[in-house]
Amino acid sequence: MTLCYIFMKIRAGFIENVINRLNEMPEVKEAHAVTGGIDIIAKVEGEDFPIISKVILSKIHNIDGVERTSTHLVAAL
Repeated sequence: MTLCYIFMKIRAGFIENVINRLNEMPEVKEAHAVTGGIDIIAKVEGEDFPIISKVILSKIHNIDGVERTSTHLVAAL
């Protein structure tokens, strides 16, 4: 299993909608609005990185209000 955190910049007024849409996705384990330079952090889990990539590119990037994402893979030590 591959785990990553996705940091998202969201257009003003769209945070609640984006959180709701993220919570509908089975791959998204948690999604939180945060303060600072980003607006939402989502914990995403998938069988491997190609599956996570498809979730990001075909699902998350298509949510109205998502302006930018930054994906951070969890390193297995």
